[in-house]
Amino acid sequence: MHPIGALATGTVAGGMFVWMFTTTQNKWKIDDVLGVWPLHGLCGAWGGIAAGIFGSQTLGGMGGVSVWAQLIGTSLGITVALSGGTVIYGALKYSIGIRLAPEQEFEGADLSIHKVSASPEYETSW
Repeated sequence: MHPIGALATGTVAGGMFVWMFTTTQNKWKIDDVLGVWPLHGLCGAWGGIAAGIFGSQTLGGMGGVSVWAQLIGTSLGITVALSGGTVIYGALKYSIGIRLAPEQEFEGADLSIHKVSASPEYETSW
């Protein structure tokens, strides 16, 4: 990939991340504090596809890469991640549960499970 292609890929990924992270948090109310899905899922898929686009010799890349191969590979990666996540989280939800108790949700996982705080004023002496 040519450096200009890498810059374009990163610029698009940066915009996609900010937009989707904000949408995920504020509109959909999904608690993904680290932005794992927008960053690794969405931007990772874009990076895989962009490698096929900007890797071609016509756009300054080294060649030897196909947009179709990148689309198929990215789609297979998404399929494996979704199906694997569904199986694993489904088994955990069924066997031990994956939700915190209401009191623990109010307190937050950092304090209730990990016994650490993000703020010094909330530090405990456990």
